[in-house]
Amino acid sequence: MGVFSGIEILFFFLGVITTLGVLGIIYLKQKRQAGPLSLFLSASGLFLLVFALAWSMSSIIEHEHQAANMGLLFFGLPAILLLGMAWKKLPEKR
Repeated sequence: MGVFSGIEILFFFLGVITTLGVLGIIYLKQKRQAGPLSLFLSASGLFLLVFALAWSMSSIIEHEHQAANMGLLFFGLPAILLLGMAWKKLPEKR
């Protein structure tokens, strides 16, 4: 067994994804002048996406593949839909 097991690597990448997502939301607020609805949808979609990835990867580490698939279906699909709605609510780029 190496220095890092699967769960440490999972949390490291979840931290990276969360940091990049928050920086993306800050970019939308400052540069694209996104409205409150778009920012709320973006934050909700980011939260659900990170949760879906955490659920699925931890289920795979524990050898529960059906739970991983269901986590992606029930949490990942709404995350993609919320992020798509946030994208449509963004003002046109000038």
